[in-house]
Amino acid sequence: DGVDVQAEGDKLANPAVVYPDYYKQDFHSVEGGYLNKDAAITYDPITKQILVPNEEFLRNETASAIPADAKTVLDLGCGTGTATRAIAKRLPAAHITGIDLSPYMVFAAQLKAKSLPNISFIQANAEQLPFEDNSFDVVTASLLFHETPLDAALNIMKEARRVLKPNGKFVVFDGAQGDALAQLGGTISSSLFLEPYAEEFLSSNLLNLMREAGFSKEESRPLLVIYEIRTAIKV
Repeated sequence: DGVDVQAEGDKLANPAVVYPDYYKQDFHSVEGGYLNKDAAITYDPITKQILVPNEEFLRNETASAIPADAKTVLDLGCGTGTATRAIAKRLPAAHITGIDLSPYMVFAAQLKAKSLPNISFIQANAEQLPFEDNSFDVVTASLLFHETPLDAALNIMKEARRVLKPNGKFVVFDGAQGDALAQLGGTISSSLFLEPYAEEFLSSNLLNLMREAGFSKEESRPLLVIYEIRTAIKV
């Protein structure tokens, strides 16, 4: 619509943010991955193809895992903010903060959330969150961990735990792991949508990683066979 995504995203870029090497890979067949403005432009249509049969249902199911009395929510790797908006609509009295490493994603998210006063978006690295300890009731991550190597995923989870309040909840929506159908879905996703870390993700176990990061009461709920909502508590 005549918006210069490159220029607007560049305005939002935080010079203090360091881009890890894994983030500089090509994702979704976009050269330069999320550091290319085209990734922000093409992200929504690609995600709709991946999140079959109904993206809205999957986003709402994830939002429903958040306690209704939560007042502060942090959404990691928010992309264009689709999941963040679903949370904000479900919890109109809460404030939702979305972070993403890509300034172009942050700009797209801000643009799409103008009608929601309880959301803010900033550029930040989920491995080095710019928040104090014990700041949030809930931390969420949707479709983040299949796009990160395991060492980065563990660092992100440790940071999520750090900024959570005691008894705070960690909610993760991502692909299923372990069974044959999940493996097939991940292989297809890896080849069709150029997901460089999908195979490493499929061979791992996010619940084990949550425990390693210091979380307790880890639980997993299958969603339409090829997805899972995983939750854990900071005690």
